Amino acid sequence: MFSVLRVPKLGRVWAGQFVSMVGDGVYTVTVSLYLLHRDDAPRALGTLLAATALGGIVTLVLGGAVADRARRSLVICAADLLRILGVASLLLAGPDASIGLLAVLGLVFGCGAGVHRPAYTALIAQLAGRDRRREASALRAATSRFTGVIGPVTGGAVAAASSPGAGLLINMVTFVFSMATLVRLDEPPPGPPADGSARAGLVREALDGVAYVRGRGWMLAVMLQGTAQAALVIAPMAVVVPLVMGGRGPAALGLVTSATACGALVATLAAPRIRSRRAGNVAMLGLLCELPQIVTVWAGAPTAWVVLCGAFAGAGASVFAVLWGAALQERTPDGMLGRVYALDALLTQALVPVCVAAAGFLLGVLSPAALTAFAGCALILTVVAVLPVPGVSTLGSPTEREPAVTRSGTAP
Repeated sequence: MFSVLRVPKLGRVWAGQFVSMVGDGVYTVTVSLYLLHRDDAPRALGTLLAATALGGIVTLVLGGAVADRARRSLVICAADLLRILGVASLLLAGPDASIGLLAVLGLVFGCGAGVHRPAYTALIAQLAGRDRRREASALRAATSRFTGVIGPVTGGAVAAASSPGAGLLINMVTFVFSMATLVRLDEPPPGPPADGSARAGLVREALDGVAYVRGRGWMLAVMLQGTAQAALVIAPMAVVVPLVMGGRGPAALGLVTSATACGALVATLAAPRIRSRRAGNVAMLGLLCELPQIVTVWAGAPTAWVVLCGAFAGAGASVFAVLWGAALQERTPDGMLGRVYALDALLTQALVPVCVAAAGFLLGVLSPAALTAFAGCALILTVVAVLPVPGVSTLGSPTEREPAVTRSGTAP
């Protein structure tokens, strides 16, 4: 997996994005602490996070289209500038900024994140080349898992040693470092349509990305499964697990969170070695690895069992992420990567903010056990429902090749 870093320019891009992703973890912790002293802290933080999520969602598809028609390193730099603007404005406004201003700043930061994600994912795949995309997918997933552990820890340490504002400043510095690694990268742009015709408009190209996915039933089916799982399983468990485990003390919740991250990291390192003609079945089995943790939380099992099953759940999720990411990279033409990744992220994230809020409301009516049981049933049903779709079990036909690109940048 790490051998892919020897590919020219890829190691340089990865280093910048690694530092930037650590900064994202620092931001996650320190922005919460930054607003914590306010009398309306829950409302203020909720407004900022909801606006950030909304900004990311509304810009994902267009961000993918931009990443497929411009140099992706420049798109990432533009996204970093947007996020620097958002964090700098928050620091200038201070922790007592109005709710309306927090909503605006959250939108700015979220738009930067929405533009960044498809451009970064597509750039890594582009630099790796088609024959090393599985290793690149694993490296990207491992980086995300690892920085997801050390970033928040670093943020907490900085806030304790100095102040939350110092953590936000560090976040800005990581964006600057990211931009420095991308200066004069000079990677080739995705290129014009193969027939030499003029490009379609940006909105049309974004819609072409949707049409491309719709034309591949297996791809759309797995993306819709991700939508259902994120809304019906991940969202409620994101509320239930902290509530149940947090009631046993900070150490219990910390152990579960760390175990999930560690299991995910270990599986990410091993997943690139998986070779199966039924990669889709293996990937879906990985998703079902979350079921034991759901059962232990539902049953009120001892903390040690929840921790062990948390590691198992993290490992399974990583196996799915690596195999699914590799399939998208192998089955999608370079000029369409940004849009396909953007649509995948959009479908996964679109309902999560609403469903997390709904889960919090339902816990005032239902017990944690009832909501957990619902999540477990939903997990089984969403996985079983998608398996019969042709192409899902193999994540695409073995004979499927990169299609020719037409006038609007999509396949016929």
